[in-house]
Amino acid sequence: MSRVECVDLLISRPIPTIKNGKPMSEKQTLSCEVIDLSHDGRGVARIDGKACFIQGALPNETIRFRYNNRKRNYDEGRVTDIIQVSDDRVEPDCKHFSRCGGCSLQHLDHGKQVEFKQQQLLASLRRGGIEAETLLPALSAPHWGYRRRARLAVQRAKDGKFLIGFRNAGSRRIEPITQCPVLTEPLPTAVELLPAWLACLPGDIRVFEVELTSGDNSIAIAVEASRFPADEEVPAMLGSLENEAQGPVQLWWKAGKQARFTRLDTGTDNLCFAVTDNISLNFEPGQFIQVNGQINREMIAQMLSLLPEKGGTAVDLYCGTGNLSLPLTQRFNHVIGIEGLPDLVKGAAENARQNNITNVEFAVADLSRGIGLTNIGLANPPTADTGIDLVLLDPPRNGAFGVMPWVAQSGAKQVVYISCHPSAMIRDAAVLAEAGYRLKAVGVMDMFPHTTHIEAMALFDKA
Repeated sequence: MSRVECVDLLISRPIPTIKNGKPMSEKQTLSCEVIDLSHDGRGVARIDGKACFIQGALPNETIRFRYNNRKRNYDEGRVTDIIQVSDDRVEPDCKHFSRCGGCSLQHLDHGKQVEFKQQQLLASLRRGGIEAETLLPALSAPHWGYRRRARLAVQRAKDGKFLIGFRNAGSRRIEPITQCPVLTEPLPTAVELLPAWLACLPGDIRVFEVELTSGDNSIAIAVEASRFPADEEVPAMLGSLENEAQGPVQLWWKAGKQARFTRLDTGTDNLCFAVTDNISLNFEPGQFIQVNGQINREMIAQMLSLLPEKGGTAVDLYCGTGNLSLPLTQRFNHVIGIEGLPDLVKGAAENARQNNITNVEFAVADLSRGIGLTNIGLANPPTADTGIDLVLLDPPRNGAFGVMPWVAQSGAKQVVYISCHPSAMIRDAAVLAEAGYRLKAVGVMDMFPHTTHIEAMALFDKA
């Protein structure tokens, strides 16, 4: 299939179009040159001076497109034909790409995807008035078979069959999938077996979502449903799963207001994954993990490379189950991990014990509001005399705003900020700048290939 032919994957569905408040004929198209790529992966063109964001278009292409939305300041459209094809266009590997909302950049060469993310990060920094002294090499890894967790929406059709997949881009409709090439083995096999297995469940159980997770030792299927199965229903569910699955598989369940998944099978082995050659973490479905195992290991290695060979005290905020705290113990005499959820703190402490790590302790604090950081009941809290060498931040998408006043006043010699939303990081960096910190180094991490999602690592130190 040529690059021109592969665009058919992007234009397989007709889009209603509007002009001046009136429907346009679906056959009516316009031609234009695409000059840029937007933050969400759409091609950018200018029609009579007005920006138009075009789904399926790439920079340096001449295309035909149809409008599907006209607004005061910009328009939106979708490619119908490519007149001149970009050298960076490639054939998407997934047959669901044109409709599935999971990926948005499969039609762009992967190396160019990484360049695009780096450019987006640097542009965001410039808009925030921040300049880094050093640009870190982009962290990149194999871009297929990388994802070890996926949450799939589930719906039972009128004929009784189950629709399983991701939501369509821009809608709540489920796009049924039979393959997903970004999932790590053996999760693609689990995607294939799910419809037949779900059909064996009691008919009055409504399944809303299924989480598939792959550890180094096993996979887990975690179901969110309308009710919990009765004790007498569980053996048949496990038996049918064993018949469908290949290799070890765990079954977890959640219903109603239950916060955590409960394990239904009789196994006692924990899900686990290695973060370094000598540190492994246990985890449960529903708990946050970095879904790209290779990039996670590279991220940890890069973080350690930015730090001194030996330090005193490091504080890891948003520590989860110890993904970054435990590797930090190789460089610091004392590591303090702080998290808002007690279950994660309990898991982090257990992971430290399992790895025979004794120079780390964990505590609970309300990080969304920065409450509890100065009096967290630690056995060996840092003081003004001992000082803090490093504060590590790995916050959720809304950033670390709640803890930034404490970080700015902590006196830490270095701050490492790992961001899954650079705009939030740049907002928080302004607090650090006011406290006398400078941005020493920054770079992107391609945690989610074929998407526009940008993760970044930044190192700040005292000016």
